[in-house]
Amino acid sequence: MDKNTFHELVNRYLDGTASAAEQALVDRYCERLETSGEAGLEPETEALLQKVMYDRIMQKVRAPQKRSYRWAYAAAAAVLVLVAAGGIFLFPRKQAPSVAVAEKSVFHNDIKPGGNKATLTLANGSIVVLDDVAADSLAPQGNSKITRTGNGQLSYQPSGAPQQVVYNTLSTPAGGQFRLTLPDGSRVWLNAASSITFPTAFTGKDRIVELKGEAYLEISHNPQQPFKVKVHDMEVSVLGTHFNINAYPNEAGIRTTLLEGSVRVNNDGQSYILKPGQQAQLQPNGQFSLQQVDTEDITAWKDGQFSFNDADIHTVMRQVARWYGAEVVYQGNVTHHFMGTIPRDVPVSRLLKMLELTGRVSFVVEGNKIIVKP
Repeated sequence: MDKNTFHELVNRYLDGTASAAEQALVDRYCERLETSGEAGLEPETEALLQKVMYDRIMQKVRAPQKRSYRWAYAAAAAVLVLVAAGGIFLFPRKQAPSVAVAEKSVFHNDIKPGGNKATLTLANGSIVVLDDVAADSLAPQGNSKITRTGNGQLSYQPSGAPQQVVYNTLSTPAGGQFRLTLPDGSRVWLNAASSITFPTAFTGKDRIVELKGEAYLEISHNPQQPFKVKVHDMEVSVLGTHFNINAYPNEAGIRTTLLEGSVRVNNDGQSYILKPGQQAQLQPNGQFSLQQVDTEDITAWKDGQFSFNDADIHTVMRQVARWYGAEVVYQGNVTHHFMGTIPRDVPVSRLLKMLELTGRVSFVVEGNKIIVKP
C-alpha cells in the first residue's frame, strides 16, 4: 500500500467515512501489531502503520467509548482476504447490511455497480425492458400471467388450461441481474451477461430450459417431470435441487455446482451424478473433472458479494468487467492471486482500492476502461 493510500485510509477511519470493512482492516492491523508486533507488511509500511496508528488512531480507539477491536472485527460488513506476495489483508466473515459511503474518487472517474436490469423477449419477438420499476403486469404469454415487482423479480403463474406452448427469454446485460419464478414455481437467479430461455408452461414429460452465462436455480420437486438445463452441448438433469451453473464463454469450461439434492450432468456419452458440495467442470476438451468446493464462494454473487478463492487477477477482473460493464486492459505482468469477499454494491473505485491494499497491483479508470498495472 503506498503512503498516500495509507493516509487516505487512516483519515477516513478518523473522520468516520470509512466503510465497516475498512474500519475492520485498521482495527485488525492494530491488534496484530499490539499482540505480536508483526502485521505481515513491508518494513516501510509497517513503520508507517506503527507511527500513524499508535500516535493517531490508538488514542481514538481508547477514547471513553472504549471501542473494542474484537467487536469491530466481528461486526464488519464484508470479508476480504487478499493474498499477494507478502501482503495479507483480513476482514471478518460476518455480514450486515451495507451502508453507502460518499467518497471522492481517486480515479479519473468512477463506475457504479450493476443492478436489477434485464430484457424479456416475448414469443412474438418483441422486447420488454425490465428494471426496478413499480410492480405491474405484462401481457399474458400462453396460459401464464406475468408479474414483475419493483425489486428485480419476474414471476410466471399458470392461469387456466395449457394452451400452445410458447417460449420467452430473460436476458441480463453486463452490469445487470434479475430473478425469475418459472411456471412450476422453480426460482432462478440470473447473473450479469446471461440469459435463460424457457416455455411459458411445462406440458411435456420434461421441464427443459436453456442457459447462457451464469444462474443459480432452486428447482421445484416433481419426480414425474424431471427438470433439465441445456448449456451448449451439456445437459443437467434434476428432480428437485439447488445448484449453480457458470457457463460464460470466457471462463475455462462449464462449472456445475450442487448445493442441495442431486443432479446428473451429461455430455457426449459422459454422465456423472453430483453430491452436495461437488462441482463438475466440463473442460474445453470435452472431459469432465469433479472436485469438492466451498459452495458459499460459488453462490456469493447471488447474495451480493464477490468471493475469490485463490483467484488470479484475470479471474477477478472478468467478474469485475461483467458486473460493472467495464473493459479491462492489462499493462505489465500481473500474476497475483486473491482470496476473500467484497460487496458488489460499491462503486468500482472502492473495490479496486481494496485490491490495491496489497501493494502488488494498481488500477487506473478512464471512462469505461479499467487499466490493470503491477
